[in-house]
Amino acid sequence: MFIQTGITVFSAIFQLLLISLVAGILVRKNVVSKPQIKILSTVTINVFLPCLIIAKTLIRFQPENFTNWWILPVSGILVVLIGLLFSSLLFKFKLDKNPLIALSSIQNGIYIVLPIGQILFTDQFDLFSLNCFLLVLGLNPLMWSVGKVLISGKKDSRIHWKDFITPPLVAIFISVIAVLTHLSSFIPNPVIASMDLLGQATVPLAVFILGATIGSISLKNMPSIQDILTVATVKYILVPTTVFAILYYWDFHISMPLFCSFMMIQAAAPPATNLILIVENYGGDTQSISSMMLIQYLICIIALPLWIAAWQSVVG
Repeated sequence: MFIQTGITVFSAIFQLLLISLVAGILVRKNVVSKPQIKILSTVTINVFLPCLIIAKTLIRFQPENFTNWWILPVSGILVVLIGLLFSSLLFKFKLDKNPLIALSSIQNGIYIVLPIGQILFTDQFDLFSLNCFLLVLGLNPLMWSVGKVLISGKKDSRIHWKDFITPPLVAIFISVIAVLTHLSSFIPNPVIASMDLLGQATVPLAVFILGATIGSISLKNMPSIQDILTVATVKYILVPTTVFAILYYWDFHISMPLFCSFMMIQAAAPPATNLILIVENYGGDTQSISSMMLIQYLICIIALPLWIAAWQSVVG
């Protein structure tokens, strides 16, 4: 089962890798320019992803049948805190290692997880994506506060409340509140269907944007082997092991199997690509952080299938 599951997951990630590889080549060959990718990213973040979030939440979020939904934003916070704890200890709380601590602890909660979920859990993708959006309620504020301070390498890095108000986060809050207050019942079905149709463009666009972003990274300023191994140890060994133990010990795999698979993907996901955007906007060593990001994504191609296969093998 381990080998079969590993091959299935690797095949899914390999599909994403091919799309990302083509996107990266197109950017490096200037067939697609960086400004065009930026525009595409802006449209995806401001239009397609919010439409997907609202549509899937209104369709699938049923609090009466999903009483433990609050576990997801809490889980998003806990995964980040686990990474912060381990990475801070391994990097010995050194200020010059703060960017690496951010890369070790803040995962890509949507752009890599959603495409994997769509391939592996086709029949349950609506529920899988809802889990993703609810988890981001906890993950996103930490990324734009603690993550921003750490990745910029500045103790006095100012946190503006506007940084938290992103279209995807607003879409999550609006759709969740609409469901909890039953205002969603007044939204016509054709409106929801139209948003769902637009939202379906999110996953392929997200993979393309991710590949273009990673593919444009230069490897001229490589991080040290020790730093690479330390980040990888936290990201792909310590955090997934801890999440694995928590899920198995408390028997979550019996009552919430999809949630457990989802959390294992989140726990072994690579660093958030938004960290690069934060560095570009607020300062920091863009080159070394980008190089580390690229290396960790390459490691993820092997690490993520192994963890999903290990989880499925243990819980059956």
